[in-house]
Amino acid sequence: MCVRVFANISAARGWHLPLLSSSFWGGQASDSARVALKLGNCVAARWKSSLIRPHVTIVATATRSQESNPSAIFFSDAGLNRAAEMRVDKTKLSEAFDSPEALVVPLVDAKNLVKGGKSVLVEASALRLTNADHESAGFPVFLGLSNSTKAPVFAVNLEKVPSSAGEERPAWEDGGEWIDLRRYGSQLQPSDAGLLAYARGMLEWQTRNRHCGRCGGRMIAKDGGHSLHCSLDSCKHSAYPRLDPAVIMLVACGNYVLLGRQSRWNPGRYSLLAGFVEIGETFEMSVAREVKEESGIEIDQTSVSYIASQPWPFPSSLMVGFSASAKKNKCDPYSPESEDNNAVAVSPDKLIVVDELRALPQTSADELELEDARWVHKDLLRWVLKGNPLPHSVEFSIPGSYAIANIILSRWTESKREDSMWAGDDVISADIDEGVFEYVLMCLSDDKGREKLIVRGNSKLAYHSDILTAAQEEVKDMGLQVSQLGGGRIDHNVKERKLHVYSSSQAFGLANHSVTCAILRQWYPFHSITLAWG
Repeated sequence: MCVRVFANISAARGWHLPLLSSSFWGGQASDSARVALKLGNCVAARWKSSLIRPHVTIVATATRSQESNPSAIFFSDAGLNRAAEMRVDKTKLSEAFDSPEALVVPLVDAKNLVKGGKSVLVEASALRLTNADHESAGFPVFLGLSNSTKAPVFAVNLEKVPSSAGEERPAWEDGGEWIDLRRYGSQLQPSDAGLLAYARGMLEWQTRNRHCGRCGGRMIAKDGGHSLHCSLDSCKHSAYPRLDPAVIMLVACGNYVLLGRQSRWNPGRYSLLAGFVEIGETFEMSVAREVKEESGIEIDQTSVSYIASQPWPFPSSLMVGFSASAKKNKCDPYSPESEDNNAVAVSPDKLIVVDELRALPQTSADELELEDARWVHKDLLRWVLKGNPLPHSVEFSIPGSYAIANIILSRWTESKREDSMWAGDDVISADIDEGVFEYVLMCLSDDKGREKLIVRGNSKLAYHSDILTAAQEEVKDMGLQVSQLGGGRIDHNVKERKLHVYSSSQAFGLANHSVTCAILRQWYPFHSITLAWG
């Protein structure tokens, strides 16, 4: 439910619209009732709790808006009709701000107010807009009309935090917290985050443009705060909200995607490559340049395709998402006979795991931009996106669901899977132990002929036959079968992140170590992996 606190106040000189009233979301998401707490008279310069408590009554008001579509891009849903036609109508703006339904999103030093995990909106009913055209940058910005209640919503940049100015904490601020939306935003509902982001972006733009960039004169706001104009007749320069477009791109090479990390990020955090569009560039040109600069990878520019975009008002970016294909290494198809004729045969269609690995171009991270850039397999990403940790406590994470990088990666990992999904998708391809142990290369299949290769190794099982039996038990209840394709040994140094594949199985014969290494590479992207046929 939404609780509104009304206050009939006197606007004391020196206060920049902070002493209004407040609105905050509380209760369950399904609540439809709004409750208003009407407060008696009080003085703006000092909030005395003794004046407030005796005059509280509860009345029913309106219904709450629908929750945002969870699949929407985060920060994009403000829950508003922007009603651009009202911005140029001074009369309508004044009437909207004076209406008892008008709400204000307050900001202080680019920080938003939240209470109980919900955005705080302040009632504007006690205010009188001194000029409908907002003659000073920093006056209210008209954001739009609520989709659910049609109430007008404004944003206001407060001069100071009321509770930090020596006065008693006002009722509308009580229990709230001033937060940095960039850090805290993911904890909010999408509609709350979108509204606060819209308000923050507009007010930060006003703050950065208080003076004319051409002559230094004072800027005045018009069009509901959506345009600024130089106050000097000799200049009359105009300024409008601007966006800094940035590209963020999913660069794929077969079933691998290119990820990078910056040194300032948390350990193990990786994301898609991104960068700002430069003057004179198209989006497609920017994608190619940024990928080459940051990772050393060249892409096929004809493969660049738009996916989605996300507002990122920190301070004024628009993230534009693309997909692209990397130029693959040119190499002949893998031939097992070129390595060891004694290895147990693997069907030719399964050898693609080796070809795919050999086709990956070598990354070369730009140290000024990235600490690391590397290829990560789709199956590993799908595993992580489901909330699963990597084996052996390897640190690896990607941005949360609020970020466009997560959305793009999620769509990619699930693409082209609807007709091919089967029980084998839930079976991890490489499940191995630490230290030195026996391993078996196997083929997992179902009764419809769908197959995948898996590797199993366990230091507690002394024989290859025991490893095969354990794998068969693992998938028995899933209606899957397992057959062996030879075996060998693995030396796994977890601390140094090294894997060495060698030897053979007396019971099953020699496994194709190149195929084994290719599968291990899918699940151990941070390890160095070597093999020996002897």
